[in-house]
Amino acid sequence: MHVSSYDSVDQLPAAEWDALVIGGTIYSSSGFAGVRAEELPPGATTRYLLARDAQGTPVAGAEAYAFTRPPHLLYTPADLLAGLIDDERHAQLAARPMVFGAGWSEFRGQLPGREGVSAQERAQAVRALTARTLDFARTSEADVLGYYYLPRAEALEVAEAHAEDAAVVLYHDVETVLPVGLWQSLDDYFAWLPSGRRPRARRERRDFGRSGRTIREVSLPEVVKEIAPLNSALMRKHGHAYGEERAAAVYDRQGRHLGDRSTLLLDEDAGQPIGFALRYRHGDTLYARVAGFDYSVPNVADYFNLVFYHPIESGAGRTVRAIHLGLGTFQAKLARGAQPHPLYSVFVGVDRPLAADATKVSERNRAEAEAFGAEYGQYVVGGLNTDDWLL
Repeated sequence: MHVSSYDSVDQLPAAEWDALVIGGTIYSSSGFAGVRAEELPPGATTRYLLARDAQGTPVAGAEAYAFTRPPHLLYTPADLLAGLIDDERHAQLAARPMVFGAGWSEFRGQLPGREGVSAQERAQAVRALTARTLDFARTSEADVLGYYYLPRAEALEVAEAHAEDAAVVLYHDVETVLPVGLWQSLDDYFAWLPSGRRPRARRERRDFGRSGRTIREVSLPEVVKEIAPLNSALMRKHGHAYGEERAAAVYDRQGRHLGDRSTLLLDEDAGQPIGFALRYRHGDTLYARVAGFDYSVPNVADYFNLVFYHPIESGAGRTVRAIHLGLGTFQAKLARGAQPHPLYSVFVGVDRPLAADATKVSERNRAEAEAFGAEYGQYVVGGLNTDDWLL
C-alpha cells in the first residue's frame, strides 16, 4: 500500500483527509490539524500520512509530530513508562526527542480510516502508516514513538502493526460519553436515571429555570470576545496563568479553522453572558470542547444545564447519537448518565525495543483500571466491570 507524505497542513488534501470517517472524531479532522499546526512550539516538525490503495484512494491516515521536549505535561512518555523500563533507558528516553503518531492534543488519538474497507485492507494500511511513522521518528532522532489516547480497538491495531518492535500498550485514561440518543425528552432521561439521582437532577433543572437565566445557541466566531473572560476565569480557578488575551487568541484560532462546525451554548442573565459551553458537531456526535463561567454570580448548576439538561430537553438526541465529554470530572459526569470508555497509549522504542517488563505492564494496567472502577464504578448507570478493559 502506497503512503503519501505531507510536511505541512497546507499541503494536506483536506477533502481526502476528512473523507476518512471510521470512528472519526472532530479531533482528527483537517480543521483541528490546522489548529495544531498554529500551536506547534518552536523546533517541532510534523508529517501527515495517507495510506492509499491501488487506485490511489485513501484508506487510512496518521498525524505524526516530533518534539524535543514534551508539548504538554500529559504528553510525557517518560512519566508513563517510569518503573516499566530500566533506569538507563528511562533516562535516555527523557533526554532525547520524541514522536507522537496519532495527534498530540485534545487527549484523543486515532488513525482515521475510510468507511467500508475490509479488515485486511485496514490492517495493511495501519502497517504501512506505522512503518512510515517509525521512519519519521528515526529521522527525528527520537528515542520513543508514542500513540496517545487511543480507543481499545485502535490501540490493539497499532500494537499488532508494531509487534516486531515489542510495542508496549498501557491503559491510560477514560473518556466519557453521554448517550443522548437514548432519550426523546427530559422526562425520558429522568426516568432512565436511577431513582436516587432523579430528585437532584430535577432540582438542578428547576433551579436554573427559576433563575431567569436563558441559554442561546450561537457559533464560536460570533462570541470570541464574550467568552474569553469566562474561559480565562475557569483556567485561573484551576491554577493556570491564563489571561483573557490568550483565551481570545485560542478561540479566534479555533473559530477560523472550525467555526462552521461549532455550536456554542451561551448562558445569559438579563442579556449578560455568565457562562458558555463550546461544542463541535462531527458526524453523529457533539464534542464538548470547553466551558467557562463568571464565578462572581451565584451558581445554579449552570454547567450541568448547559452540558446535560438543555441539550436533552431541546431534543439533541433526535439529531445526534452522543455528546462526547472528554476526560476528567468523572463523578459529576457519570452520576448524570455519562458512560466511561477506556483509552490506551502505545509506545515503541525507535532504535531498539523498550524492553518493558511484561509482568509490570500487566500489573499496572490491572491496578489502574481497578482503581478507576473502585472510585467511580458506583456512579456508572448500568454498572461497570473493568475486567473488560484489560488487554
